[in-house]
Amino acid sequence: MLWPVSDVSRAEWALFRRAGLAGAAASAAGVGGRFRTWRQDGLLAVLATEPGLAFLSTVSGVTPENVASVGDVLRSSGWDGVRPTVVAPADLSPPGLVAAGERALATRPLDTPPGAVSGVTDADDAFLDVLLAGYQVTGLVADYIRAEHAMPAVHRYHAVEDGTPIAAAAMTIHDDVAVLGGASTLPDHRGRGAQTRLLAHRLRLAAEAGCTLAVATARPGSVSAANLVRAGFTVHRRSAWTGP
Repeated sequence: MLWPVSDVSRAEWALFRRAGLAGAAASAAGVGGRFRTWRQDGLLAVLATEPGLAFLSTVSGVTPENVASVGDVLRSSGWDGVRPTVVAPADLSPPGLVAAGERALATRPLDTPPGAVSGVTDADDAFLDVLLAGYQVTGLVADYIRAEHAMPAVHRYHAVEDGTPIAAAAMTIHDDVAVLGGASTLPDHRGRGAQTRLLAHRLRLAAEAGCTLAVATARPGSVSAANLVRAGFTVHRRSAWTGP
């Protein structure tokens, strides 16, 4: 399949594939609502019909060539009444939509991966409990996160202190792009560099697996975004848009 070769386009495609796998896993686990991903006019649509998972419903892959088609995608009957968020480059304004904040997409070529780090191990059965305790979420969102990170395709890791897991982080690989998705630290252990170690460990393993690009998402201006910049990522600011 031919696909644009820019790092951002490759990153969005990998995130889209990860979303498709996660939606299928959530459906299989009995998480409420319906999940679907599809492509239209080069745009990447992700649907979650349950209102509590509304943040998952997005349209990405917006380029100067297809920005005029965003409205057609939003009018598709496949949304079942859901109003997704359109995520576009900061310099593109999909016609007829209203600005709804910012998001960040971070990419890093893996030509010079980090060396080995200490205090990180493959995750054990405590992974999901540590991840959810670090996120401090419950209910439907927790159910979705649990289903997503229980997928066989997910590589899972712990940061440990005195042999006890204090943080968790995950990774999936899509062709030669590594998606670093899912990471949290237990509240009492934050600020000690656990996520920095987990980030470096995943980058090294992704490069060893043949990946040439890593991608992650974060809130603009957040601690996670700052960690990514220190790890050599380029943060691409994206604009979020919704219907009027």
